Amino acid sequence: MNFCPNCGNKLNTDSNFCGACGTKISRNIDNPEIHNPNNVKQDIQYNNEQTKRPSTFPNSAQLAKSTKKVFDSATEHLNRYTGEVGSVDINLRKLFSEVFKSHSNDEAEEIFISGTKKTTPPLSQISENLGKPWLFSRILLWFLIAFVAFWFCTYKLGAQNAIPGFIFAGAFAMPLSALIFFFELNSFKNISIMNTFKIFFVGGAFSLLVALLLYEVFPLSLESQIFGTLTVADAFLIGIIEEVGKFIIVIYFIERLDVKYILNGVLIGGAVGAGFAAFETAGYILSYAEQAMDVTILRAITSIGGHLAWTAVAGGALIIAKRTEELELSHFTKSQFIFFFSSVIVMHALWDMDLPINSYLIMAVLIVCVWVELFVIINAGLKEITRYKYNE
Repeated sequence: MNFCPNCGNKLNTDSNFCGACGTKISRNIDNPEIHNPNNVKQDIQYNNEQTKRPSTFPNSAQLAKSTKKVFDSATEHLNRYTGEVGSVDINLRKLFSEVFKSHSNDEAEEIFISGTKKTTPPLSQISENLGKPWLFSRILLWFLIAFVAFWFCTYKLGAQNAIPGFIFAGAFAMPLSALIFFFELNSFKNISIMNTFKIFFVGGAFSLLVALLLYEVFPLSLESQIFGTLTVADAFLIGIIEEVGKFIIVIYFIERLDVKYILNGVLIGGAVGAGFAAFETAGYILSYAEQAMDVTILRAITSIGGHLAWTAVAGGALIIAKRTEELELSHFTKSQFIFFFSSVIVMHALWDMDLPINSYLIMAVLIVCVWVELFVIINAGLKEITRYKYNE
């Protein structure tokens, strides 16, 4: 009776492989070690080296290295359209490092009073580093507390008059929190909180109005209206109509406030998109009253990569195209603007499209994509500060 040199399992005399561990068995019967299970440890290294094969699965270090390489390549390509060079390092841990720290009411009030004529800092005092926003997280927390209270009143106590509060808290929690996030990221601190909320409410309402008017002119196909499933053409039509509808309002406020900085464009675009998202979500909650809770949670989570992010990209892209110049039609034909605005439309269309892939997976990928674009644009906005400082 022979024994496996790797695990000591008993083998038949004609066995070529061990039935227990799968080790290949040498047929050299003159080697006494094969018949001696006591020498198993001496043969383990030898047999392992003989049977070793290169792994077909990358280890964690290789995977991380490959992922970073792809990410760096993507951000480097995107960065070219902002007028910058090189890859962009996105450090989320550093970005949100202030969220879990204690902050006073005075610190919050100092953020809210920025952007007025008396509180806008001179260019020489503006930091060129990415800000570390935190106030947005407190706004989100307050909304969540209010949402839970309204949910309890509506579903546990049956209070019908609490339904409007439930809809408002659920629909506005994420968009308003994101609005404050963009407000904190505006390093120039030259747009007041009053103007920011004006853009959010008025811009959000009118962008929705413009989109609905465009739907009257360019209706969806009968197939989509009757069967409720979007064709590819209709998915792109929705993307074009809604992004153009929001962007028209973004143009108005950029011209109205006469802004020339990329971070200003991101804030204005984000504010319009956040307002659009909030009002649209409120409508969905009301329309799907029986699934109100599911709709609210899904829309709240996914809204971070939807309208508010898409329009923030569009707003930043417009400033990249025009810089300090007066806005002209030629700016809309520049490759930088066309690239970013087209990418937003494509992402919007893919978001709505009925694809044979898990919809949540598609949303997750699209959320990552739009925020990578957004952080590349924000990075260009920070680089812009340095150039203006030296050229002033």
